Amino acid sequence: MSRMAPRDTYIPAGKAELAAALAAKGALAPEAARQFTDLCRMLAAVLHYETFDELERLSALYRPLDPAESVAAAADQDAFLAELEGVLTSASFREFGATDVYAAAAIGNGQDLIVRASDAGVRRIRFFVRGARPAAIEVRRFWGLHRRKVDSDIFDDVLIVIELPREAGAGDAKLLQRFRRGARPGAILLKHFGDVPRADLMTLHPGASPAMKRRDQLILGVPAIAGGIPLLTQLGPALTVIFAVIAGVLGFEGGKLTEDNLKRALAALSGLVALGAFLMRQRLKFDRQRLFYQKQLADTVYFHTIANNAGVLHGLIGAAEEQDVKEAMLAYHTLLAGGPMTREELDKAAEAFLRETFNMDVDFEIGDALGKLERLSLVTKKGDAYTAAPLPDALAQLDAAWDGYFHFRKAAS
Repeated sequence: MSRMAPRDTYIPAGKAELAAALAAKGALAPEAARQFTDLCRMLAAVLHYETFDELERLSALYRPLDPAESVAAAADQDAFLAELEGVLTSASFREFGATDVYAAAAIGNGQDLIVRASDAGVRRIRFFVRGARPAAIEVRRFWGLHRRKVDSDIFDDVLIVIELPREAGAGDAKLLQRFRRGARPGAILLKHFGDVPRADLMTLHPGASPAMKRRDQLILGVPAIAGGIPLLTQLGPALTVIFAVIAGVLGFEGGKLTEDNLKRALAALSGLVALGAFLMRQRLKFDRQRLFYQKQLADTVYFHTIANNAGVLHGLIGAAEEQDVKEAMLAYHTLLAGGPMTREELDKAAEAFLRETFNMDVDFEIGDALGKLERLSLVTKKGDAYTAAPLPDALAQLDAAWDGYFHFRKAAS
């Protein structure tokens, strides 16, 4: 029996789209709706500034671990991974276990590929996903002649964290250079993909390689056997004649160098050349099929790739920031329009708005949302009930927070 997947905390609606939907909600007067739009813009600016330090800290920790960098600074994998996991949580990513990845691959993929994965030269590989939405995936078989629909999910974002061994022996170092294209021991590779069907997760594995399907083995192998057997049956007599001619040329006893033997030897050599050409032709067919599989696999990775390594960090920080803004503006507007609410009432009201307005079943992160609003003094708490600060007061509070980031004064002359 399959485990039920946890509800997603990610809000797929864009920040501007959500702000417009909240401002258009009938509970606010036109002037209040305009002020709320200003509040959303200021809230986004404040949270954007606050994430700047987080990006700088994360980038500094990753630089010694980036395989594209050659720096002498000491690398701290544990510190970087702890910081990265915090950002992933803020951006509503959840870890997708390796067992689930293999189980998803069992239903087949849209490219009609059999994919095998190897962890050779890797310390650990972790998958993180967010934004799962149901979809019917078309799985093709027999060169696209047979197609069937499989109910699955499509993930908006997939992040793969690849940790290479912190120390490598001579054999491991050679394997790393070949398998990871020069990545040094201790490095961490980051891969960000978008719009990935659950069944295609295995194709994004860094050690993925296509395997020959049984039907292709039969298509290539049966003609090879059928055509090769007649040639092999003639190989024994042909070799006997050739050895006899060679022995006669070299003057060995028993060797017969006659005109008839020479003709037969030339015919035997022609047969050997034909056998070699046949074997080469079959090998080329096999290699061509493997290249076809490799192209399908490469196309899948190419068209889903968003960013790699250091470029991933900017996208992650931006995603975490946007998620924070959407949670805060939704919680504030819900309290502003609905009046004082308990934590549980606010959570249910926010989820109901997303469901009714965008048809999204989201597990709203009420704790994060209230934490940001309380820190910025945009809500007050009395007993178990939370109340939104009036819009003019909330705007003034955000303005004060923005003005308070820097306190430089010109020295008196």
